Amino acid sequence: MSILIFGKNGQLARALKRSLTARGQVHSCHGKDEFNLLTETRNIAGFIRHHAPKAVINASGFTNVDGAEQREADANRLNAKAPGMMALACKAANIPFIHVSTDYVFDGAKSGLYDPADKRAPLNAYGRSKAAGERAVIAADGRSVILRTSWVYDAEGKNFFTTMLHLAKTETQLNLVSTQFGRPTYAGHLAEACLAALEGIPSKPMIHHVSNSGPVISWADFAEAIFKRAKIVPDIERVGEAHFPRPAKRPVNSALDISAFERDFNYLLEPWQTGLELAFQDMER
Repeated sequence: MSILIFGKNGQLARALKRSLTARGQVHSCHGKDEFNLLTETRNIAGFIRHHAPKAVINASGFTNVDGAEQREADANRLNAKAPGMMALACKAANIPFIHVSTDYVFDGAKSGLYDPADKRAPLNAYGRSKAAGERAVIAADGRSVILRTSWVYDAEGKNFFTTMLHLAKTETQLNLVSTQFGRPTYAGHLAEACLAALEGIPSKPMIHHVSNSGPVISWADFAEAIFKRAKIVPDIERVGEAHFPRPAKRPVNSALDISAFERDFNYLLEPWQTGLELAFQDMER
């Protein structure tokens, strides 16, 4: 199967390339240098027809959560209009489409795990753009799977994992948020989940949740697990999210119920502790 991937240098795109290369599977990744979704949105259908893939995975998007507050039009173009056009093109070609969304479509007010059917109530521009993207993909009515995920990281990009390792080496004291909860997602495991979804693609659009399994934790808990594995012992103070005022409000609870994905695709998602160990192994290579 030849797979067209929108996105090239992001965490998920890198992980997809590694997974597909290891399988000897034909694929092509396209970043903004080859096809700029921000300026070429109207040409998406022609681009997909030209490449004639057997499936499409959208690993691209406007991911600057705070930046989206000032650039909501750009966020909407990349996170809503572009995936909608991709879904329509895939519908016309009768090929599967995987679109990655986010836990930020929720407001975080729920006390338990978020189910895929729970009502969207985004708190910020980024979440609104991703929620609009979900609606556009569903409206296309093709063979599409929307995978909502949370707290994605790898060993290369600018993310919580790499930021914590850098700060622990450069700062004498770290303030860590202990009042926001969720489950981390190792990019390599998210990539494998995308490929598992392609194997069992439904005939109609579906929304599923994908994160690593394991206990729900706070950002502070995750940081401490990172420091323990790295054998770094910084001076830590647990604080509330108000300690770090930001343009975009974040949900307090981002924990996703992944059971439907595991059941429907017969695929068990690894614990976040396993993902963390793999990230360290990637860094140590």
